[in-house]
Amino acid sequence: MIASVYIKDGNIHFYNEKNSLSNIGGFAYELGRPLLEFICYEPERFDEGFAMMAEAYNNEFAYLGAKDPEYILGLRKMMSEAQHKEIYLYFYQQMFFDFVLTFIDSPRKAIKKLYDQTSVAEDVLSWAWDFEWPTVQTTLVEAIIPDKEKHLYRAAKDAVSILAEDFRDKLEAMSEDIELLLKIRSTHRNPHTSSLEYLYALEQIKIEQIGIGFYLEQPIRSFYGVTKPPEVVELYEINTIDDLLRFEFIKMIERDIFIKKCKNCGHFFMPRRRVDAEYCDRVIEGSQRKCSEIGAMLRYERKVARNPILEAYSKAYKRFNSRTRAKKMTQGEFLSWSEQARTLRDECVAGNLPFKEFVEWLEQGRVRKNKRAFSSQNNINQ
Repeated sequence: MIASVYIKDGNIHFYNEKNSLSNIGGFAYELGRPLLEFICYEPERFDEGFAMMAEAYNNEFAYLGAKDPEYILGLRKMMSEAQHKEIYLYFYQQMFFDFVLTFIDSPRKAIKKLYDQTSVAEDVLSWAWDFEWPTVQTTLVEAIIPDKEKHLYRAAKDAVSILAEDFRDKLEAMSEDIELLLKIRSTHRNPHTSSLEYLYALEQIKIEQIGIGFYLEQPIRSFYGVTKPPEVVELYEINTIDDLLRFEFIKMIERDIFIKKCKNCGHFFMPRRRVDAEYCDRVIEGSQRKCSEIGAMLRYERKVARNPILEAYSKAYKRFNSRTRAKKMTQGEFLSWSEQARTLRDECVAGNLPFKEFVEWLEQGRVRKNKRAFSSQNNINQ
C-alpha cells in the first residue's frame, strides 16, 4: 500500500505508508483540486520531467550508485517536496523510482510490478525479462563491474515511455468522464436526483461504451486508523493511481462539487465565488493574468478573428474611439455612431444586411442621424 486517504472538512487527507518513498506523514488538499490539476497537466511537461529523471542513470555505474544510502536520502527529500505540489505526479514518480530500485534487485519483479500498475499492454521491456547483472566469480577480491551497455538507463527510459502512455490514457479517460458527468447533470435537472444517481448513470454509459465499469463494484479496502493529532478515522487503501482517481472523483460527485469548463482555456475548474462563473483562475500561459480577468476579452477577440463582420466592426470601433480621445469627434457623436454600428452589425450577422454595404457604411466615417431610413433604403435595394 502506497498511501491511505480520508475525507474531512471538505479536504482529502493523505497518509504515506511504509512503501512510500516520501518522508511526509500526512497532509491535505481541497477535495477536487488535485484531480482537476492532474487532468490539466500538459503531457509535454510530463515527458520532459521524467526524461530528466531517467537521465540520472545515464552512466555505467548507475545500478551500483542507486542503492547508496545518501542517494536514497536525497531521493526521499525530493519526493517529499514533490508530494506537496502535485499528488498525482508524485504517484507516477513513486512508480518510476520504485521500478528503478526494484530493477536493480530483480528486473523480472520490477517489470511485473510496473505493468500491474499501468494500462499499457505493449511489452516494451521484454528485452529485460531474463536480464541478469554481471557478477564476479572470485570471492577473494571485491570487484566493481561497470555496466557497459547501461541497462539501468535503458530500462529507466523504457519505464518513462510506459508511464507517459499511461498518463495520457488517464488524462483522456478522466476528461471524457467529466464531460459525461456535465452532460448528465445538464439533462437531468430534477432537484430530487441524488448525487449518487449521477454516478450510477455515468457508470451505465461507460459499461455501454467499453463493456466494463470503473467506479462501482470495484472495492477499495477501508479500515480504521489513528491520525496525528490522535483521531480515529475511516481510511481507504490506495495502491495505484486508478484507486486515487476513483476515490476522489466519487467523493466529488457524492458531495455535489460543481465542475465547469473554462470558456477561454478549456480546462475544468471548480467555481469559487459564483456558480455561473465562465472562466477559471489559472494564469494564462505567456501572461501574468488569469482567465477570469481577461478570458471574456480573449474569447471575443478569437470570435472576431473568425468572423469578418465582427472584425470589420471591431476595427471601425477602435478607429472612432481613437478619434474621440483625440478630440476629433465628440463623445455624443461617438455614442450615436456606436449605437447605429451595433444595430447594423447585428443586422449583417442575421443576414438582413449585405456585408459589402455594412463595410461601406463603416468606411463613410460619419454619423447617420436616421438609421431607420438607412435600413429602409437597404430593404428597397434588396
